[in-house]
Amino acid sequence: MISEQARQRIEAAIASVEQQSRAELVAVIARRAGEYRVTGLALATIGAFLAGFLAWLLLPWSSTGDVLLAEFAVFLVLLALLELTPLGDRLTPAYLKTEAAQSLARTVFLNEGLTDTEERNAVLFFVSLAEHHVEIIADRAIHGRVTPDEWQAIVDAFSRAVRAGNVEVGYQGAITSLGAILATHFPSDGKPRNELGNRLIQL
Repeated sequence: MISEQARQRIEAAIASVEQQSRAELVAVIARRAGEYRVTGLALATIGAFLAGFLAWLLLPWSSTGDVLLAEFAVFLVLLALLELTPLGDRLTPAYLKTEAAQSLARTVFLNEGLTDTEERNAVLFFVSLAEHHVEIIADRAIHGRVTPDEWQAIVDAFSRAVRAGNVEVGYQGAITSLGAILATHFPSDGKPRNELGNRLIQL
């Protein structure tokens, strides 16, 4: 999903920010948030039905067996095409992909212990590659410390970079930009913490 060198640079960016701030930062990258099998099944079924209808309409001499065979063949071809190529992802409604990515991000936020830090000031930087989706989720102590405009600007820049294929650039920019803001609200007190580690988590 990402090169070893890029992973190391992202982790170094997190470590650098955490030296200036008491906030805890975690980066996660997922290959995909969902399989969207319903898209392939639904479209393959519709395609098979249309193939059967066209065979009955254009080839009236066809037997029932021929029509069923055509439907079955079209169903298998379409299902394979939708499941084994990126076409299925592209035809999946955007809202389904967004919901899947948001759900995975929130699950990771809880499972990785971001709600368990001493000051409740952890932040998750999440990317799901198949959906080209990014999320930045912060624990409750950070809410209200970053203005909506600042937050949206960071998320938008992060999203643009990921959609352009510059995943590392997206992480670096988001981590550095948000880290500078957090350093003013949670300045380092010189005590080593690193409650959650700096590794880039790959799912």
